[in-house]
Amino acid sequence: MIYEITAPIALGGTSAYYVIKSADGFGSAGVEPVKWDRPGFHGIKIPRVMWRERIIRLVIGVVAPTSTIYEQKRRDLEAAFDLPRNGLSWLKFKTVGGLELQTKVQLNARIQAPFQAGHITAGDFRIELIAEDPTLYSQTEKETDITFVAGSGALINSGNAPVYPTVRVHGNVLDPSLMNSLTGREVSLSGITIASGHYYDIDMLNETVKDETGSNRYNYVDDDDFFWLSPGSNTITLGGTPGGSGYQKATFTYRDGYIGI
Repeated sequence: MIYEITAPIALGGTSAYYVIKSADGFGSAGVEPVKWDRPGFHGIKIPRVMWRERIIRLVIGVVAPTSTIYEQKRRDLEAAFDLPRNGLSWLKFKTVGGLELQTKVQLNARIQAPFQAGHITAGDFRIELIAEDPTLYSQTEKETDITFVAGSGALINSGNAPVYPTVRVHGNVLDPSLMNSLTGREVSLSGITIASGHYYDIDMLNETVKDETGSNRYNYVDDDDFFWLSPGSNTITLGGTPGGSGYQKATFTYRDGYIGI
């Protein structure tokens, strides 16, 4: 299913030195049930299950025509996956079916790369990665404008997992609100006028509202049902009173999301 990995280094596909022998962890991510005891009853209560981290395990074959090139390709592979300890790096890959996806990862265990007796130009690497976000995202970012004059528009999530957009709300508009009519969830700002030439940024995933200077404007939030985009078409409805100047629109930025491949 994984044709090639393109970042942090080119593996598989048309690579002359690296072969993807095994790629585990590209189905669904880990899950954790929320549960508690039922005093005086057999069994337990499980109200819901939460997606958790994604563990990815790769077995990469390294082969070269000479021992000198083989050792260099080993070092190149080790350096590529020596990911930063204080941040995440993009793992980008392409499926046999043509999907180009990505997820942010860190190393989750030491890289295993033993030398094998009698083999001086070939060997296997075992690499384990961890992604804090369980969703696999399209490498193509989507950006859609919806004007307050039009009042509504559609956002298409072509994947099979919910995704959280970021939204830039441009003035001039009084008391703006944004609703995903598919889910009924709404974010509204009360008692605020975003002036012409100014904007507020809303991060639906991290539930933050900031103005163009980066100042926190969460205190203006009235309804705080920060929403996601479900798979398929999502009708977004804008509320508020647009003024007579400025862009008077909301710009939605997001990527299609996938539970697994």
